[in-house]
Amino acid sequence: MLLLFIALFAAACSGPAETTTAEASVEKPRTINWETLLPEGEIEEIDRLYNEYFAQLDDKLQSQQAQSLFDAAKEGDYASIPEGSELDFMPQIGTFNVVEDLDGERVRIPGYVVPFEYTESGKVKEFLLVPYFGACIHTPPPPPNQLVYVTADAPMDLGNQWDAIWAVGVLRTKSNMNDLGDAAYTLEIESWETYDA
Repeated sequence: MLLLFIALFAAACSGPAETTTAEASVEKPRTINWETLLPEGEIEEIDRLYNEYFAQLDDKLQSQQAQSLFDAAKEGDYASIPEGSELDFMPQIGTFNVVEDLDGERVRIPGYVVPFEYTESGKVKEFLLVPYFGACIHTPPPPPNQLVYVTADAPMDLGNQWDAIWAVGVLRTKSNMNDLGDAAYTLEIESWETYDA
């Protein structure tokens, strides 16, 4: 009985048992791709919305003025297209439909960085993660559920902005409206690394 008391006393005085490095480490994030962000049937819905948009645009092109502008554009005379006209603008098409099961999940997702602004030291605190190079800059934004708004606790140096990265953090089904492209998801970024296939 005395030996049992000594053993229990020693255990109580020694504090909590030490954990191994594996036990102490944070759970490995789930690697996802851009299709993972699309709910079932969403690809067909996006396709339907694009077809609807182009059908409406075709109707508008029936006017003589619009047709002449369209012909000029086909011949490379882009200067004759009035800035801000329907032929000069392509809206963001898609939905804010999300995969609810992803909310709060720790993920690792590849993409390109489109920063909102840089600090004086060249770091960023918020940016869009996009599925392909040039999205939201040279082309219309992808659908909202194919954009991820990323926030960092502190400004981060993300290296060469032309390179793809793996972003790691907690994904939220929380939308963000902005001038570059509205996003259906938000990522609370923890870390990043250069993309490797």
